[in-house]
Amino acid sequence: MIEPEKPRAPGGRISLSLGVSIVLYRTPVQAILPLLQALRQQGARLIYLIDNSPKEFDAFQGWSPPTGVITVSVRKNLGYGRAHNLAVRDSVRRHKYHLICNPDVDIKADTLAVLSQMMDERTDVGLCLPRVVGPDGVQHYLCKRAPSPIDFLIRRFAPRSWFAKHRAHFEMRDHSYDEEMEATFLSGCFMFFRCDVLARIDGFDERFFLYLEDADLSRRSQRVARNLYYPMTKIVHAHQRGAYKSLRLFSYFTISIVRYFNKWGWFEQRWFR
Repeated sequence: MIEPEKPRAPGGRISLSLGVSIVLYRTPVQAILPLLQALRQQGARLIYLIDNSPKEFDAFQGWSPPTGVITVSVRKNLGYGRAHNLAVRDSVRRHKYHLICNPDVDIKADTLAVLSQMMDERTDVGLCLPRVVGPDGVQHYLCKRAPSPIDFLIRRFAPRSWFAKHRAHFEMRDHSYDEEMEATFLSGCFMFFRCDVLARIDGFDERFFLYLEDADLSRRSQRVARNLYYPMTKIVHAHQRGAYKSLRLFSYFTISIVRYFNKWGWFEQRWFR
């Protein structure tokens, strides 16, 4: 069977009806040029770069964005979700799909095409996440069940060797990460959205300054469509556990936990399994 030819952008690249938003914080744009090149080569139609850095740091200094890249310097830290929403609310009016992407990822050559084709064929899927591995090639377990407060207490304070069964249940390790599965909570490092779903839930809840905004967004998405883990393509994510290294970030993490469970309920999930 011959597939219809995909639309191509100037220069012969495949063009997808896809917007991408990337939020930077004290990260010079030169550090993400390989990611930008990969996104453009794979057909992303419009890439939004939002610089959340303070006034004294200019992520775009000395750099002129190419066609198809929009830069926004807000000169203060709006928070992760609020900064992405600056792009999301424009992108959902222009595109069929929108990718919320961390700056510390590396996408494989077929990633955007594989995900967009799957979403074209399966219109009940509103959000998907590909396989995610670290720079060492080790699987990251980023599909999660709806959390209880104890899940975050264990992850933050307990040694990695403790509560192994509980951790595995939360990370859905009773399912094969070589196969598709549905999850309540998909990681915010790479959220491939159908735009009509993202518009319907109005992007991120901006009450979450940092942390758990992806859990909340995933959960609201699941109310109107399917959340799918789709391991037929993969990305590499250089995950940084910032809340474990900074007292300030840990305070943001704690505030987000309280806000999340005030919104979704403290006792909806069993605390211990």
